[in-house]
Amino acid sequence: MADEDFLGEDEDVGGSDSAAGEKKRIGFIPGIVIQILKWAGVVLGAIIFIVTVVVITLRIMGPGTDPQTRVPRTEAYEARVPILEWHNVMGDSAESIRGSTADTPRRTFMVRPYIGYEPGRQTVLTELIARNIQIREIISIYFSSRTASQLEGVDNRERVKRELRAEINRILSEGQIREIAFDEYQIVEF
Repeated sequence: MADEDFLGEDEDVGGSDSAAGEKKRIGFIPGIVIQILKWAGVVLGAIIFIVTVVVITLRIMGPGTDPQTRVPRTEAYEARVPILEWHNVMGDSAESIRGSTADTPRRTFMVRPYIGYEPGRQTVLTELIARNIQIREIISIYFSSRTASQLEGVDNRERVKRELRAEINRILSEGQIREIAFDEYQIVEF
């Protein structure tokens, strides 16, 4: 029995050691919690610092500055198409500007352009009439220097309009044209 008491005491001693180990664990868990709280405080402090800097910067810039998210207003974003006055480049005749493209074998183009300008701009109309031969030549040279693949299709047709508008506006001194439209636009093989 003495041996049993002795073993029982050992068990108690081991039990008391394990109880002391549990106390260390209890002390260890608050150490981790303290580390977590310390890092959470550092992150929270950094966030508060950044927000403060942003708020101060925005107040210094003031309400007079435009926000960067505003989309600039251009013709591409306008919903309404303006009403224009139109000038027939070919005059009263029903003729078209004809010529051949830069393809091999050559293809024939036939176009009847109209030039749109702002209503009431009599000086623009006067200059368009005075420069009618030059405008026909610009259009003829433009189409003759392109291949059919560069002229055909909706996207290419819109590009042709933009480029011709820029070329014609370059020679005008009394105003600017706003649009070019084609009553006839054909590229055919002959």
